[in-house]
Amino acid sequence: MDISLLYSLIVTIALGFLIGIERNISFNSENTKSFAGSRTFALISLSGFLSVYLSKYFNFLIYISFISVSLLIVSAYIVKIIKFKKIGSTTHFAAIIAFLIGVLVFYNKNLAVIVTIITVFLLNIKTTIKYLESRLSHKDINSALLLLIMTFIVLPMLPDKMIYYFNPYKTWLMAVIIASLSFLGYISIKLVGHKYGILITGAAGGFVSSTAVTLTLSKMYALTKENFSLFTYASAIAIANTIMFARVLVETLLINPKITLTVAIPYILTSITGIYYSYKLYKKTSAKTIENIIKLEKNPLELDEAIKFAVIFGIIYSLTYFISNRYGNIGVYVISVFSGLTDVDAITLSLSSLSYEKITIITASIGIMLASLMNSLFKLSIVWIFGTKELAKEITKFFLIILSVFIISGIISIFIFHRLL
Repeated sequence: MDISLLYSLIVTIALGFLIGIERNISFNSENTKSFAGSRTFALISLSGFLSVYLSKYFNFLIYISFISVSLLIVSAYIVKIIKFKKIGSTTHFAAIIAFLIGVLVFYNKNLAVIVTIITVFLLNIKTTIKYLESRLSHKDINSALLLLIMTFIVLPMLPDKMIYYFNPYKTWLMAVIIASLSFLGYISIKLVGHKYGILITGAAGGFVSSTAVTLTLSKMYALTKENFSLFTYASAIAIANTIMFARVLVETLLINPKITLTVAIPYILTSITGIYYSYKLYKKTSAKTIENIIKLEKNPLELDEAIKFAVIFGIIYSLTYFISNRYGNIGVYVISVFSGLTDVDAITLSLSSLSYEKITIITASIGIMLASLMNSLFKLSIVWIFGTKELAKEITKFFLIILSVFIISGIISIFIFHRLL
């Protein structure tokens, strides 16, 4: 007997059996019955394999088998509706897929295994999907669609060249990157932020906008300090601002990994220090969980927000491109300082992109670190202006520690890589 044929038969039965086991476990946990058990699913997959194998002797057997199996599955579905008044069709579609997996084993075993894994995964995340559906809205789905349109429809249509100091492709690419990071942070807040506590809420908010988190929490503590712990708010602000440093590192990695290598030491050390200090603040808090402590005014991935960032990036990119030609490194540093006061993402992405052709890696790295430093000082001023003196003192201690680590390690890192490069 052909060993490869025997191996294919074993793989076919195993894959069908695996889908059947998942269905049985799922139905047993719900105290309901399925129209097909593990053996039936294994036989369905086996029938798919045998149909394609025998089709070389009987030309239309594969079509006849598929139609026959599909009719049996549809009949079972109709009986289920009439007898049990239930309309769920997931298991019935899984049975059809099991047949097709049997067919696929004949042509490509590896792909068949991958399809089976994906199928079992999708069948097994019912509870998770229900939770997601309960937390997300139509607006969130529309935002996800917008992100896909921005990435796969609009972006490929734009020219990747400088047009009067403006690069349409790179401008929109940066909008896509920052919108993706912001959207992930926003979804994190909706899905896990409040459930797992203030630290994760602050961290997720930091991926959206650490400036927004700092402003919101400073105002909230000024109004509700008698109800909640000072250290609760301080820890959330601290972790949000720590995430800013991690976010900048990710952005450089996406655009130019050479810059990431240059700035990795200060940004990683600062992130670790910030996480540790945030945790120490959190340990002092008396409120473990606060509902709705961070409330975003709207989903950050809306068309006007994406266009706004694209315009900001385009302006900063063009100014940096122009000033670097006219005034050299000093001009880049001046732009970095002023840009960092309001938005560290745009200048980070601009300098990372320009470092390929217009400015050096060292110049870009120094500019990005200057922007991060000024952005941190700007957010500290926000706490002093909109928060209370007690909160401002705690956040000042936090920034003194992490910025000391950031500046010292940054100077050392730049010195080392300046010698190497």
